Amino acid sequence: MTRNRSADARRRRHTWWTRALGLAVAPLAAAAGVAGIVALATVPDAIDEVRAFRSARPCTLASPPADCLHTYPATVRGTVIENEGRSQLYLLELDGRHPVPAELDMDDEDPLLKQLRKGDHVTVTVWRDYATAVTKNGVTQESSDTPEGLPEFQTVFALGLMAAGGYGGYAGVTAIRRARQRSLPGSVALWGRRTLGAMLASLPAGVVGYETGTGPVGVMLLWLVLLPVVWLIVERQGRRTSGRHSRRPAPSKTADTGAWLRFLQGRP
Repeated sequence: MTRNRSADARRRRHTWWTRALGLAVAPLAAAAGVAGIVALATVPDAIDEVRAFRSARPCTLASPPADCLHTYPATVRGTVIENEGRSQLYLLELDGRHPVPAELDMDDEDPLLKQLRKGDHVTVTVWRDYATAVTKNGVTQESSDTPEGLPEFQTVFALGLMAAGGYGGYAGVTAIRRARQRSLPGSVALWGRRTLGAMLASLPAGVVGYETGTGPVGVMLLWLVLLPVVWLIVERQGRRTSGRHSRRPAPSKTADTGAWLRFLQGRP
């Protein structure tokens, strides 16, 4: 009798925790999905911003347009150049009136950054709220503070959020509906691995879309091409990891722990 009561108590705890997990995951997934849709909807605005930047020209005295290239004087406060192994940092520290930034990432030490010293006077080119370049004695170096790559980055970000939101919604609803079962269906873990693969696949798609100039359309097309490849790799890895451990564990007093382990391994 005592053993039955203990088993019933464990089942109730398992049901409560599983349902609570589902109730917590479902709204977070919905928020991620909505954020992904919003990010994707703003991609056209980012494309327009890049086009406006590429067509910008230096300001003139006769009624300069709002989107022209302004120039502001600044003084070098210092430089940071680190290029050892994976640690790469090319930072220019500036003093100047707004909108000159206090620090500016120059993306490389050539052709100007390595020549600058504390106290040097430079000219900073500003477009909207971007400090796009630095000039000294006729030598100009572009900074990484430009809208270039923003549409591709937003597309990658949106795809990741929508994938996470879709899977989170599915997993959360499944956990709520099947909270009384000993474990969740193996499809929950399988689609979790597929979703992680889909999110990782968006990263190289974003890089290729930017480098080739195909933009967000290229990012999405390449992502769709990579999906089946990534899913095939995920399924093969899943089969390898679960090969020796596919047998159901024997019942014991740690039934709750075993159920969660089976869920994480994607086994019923």
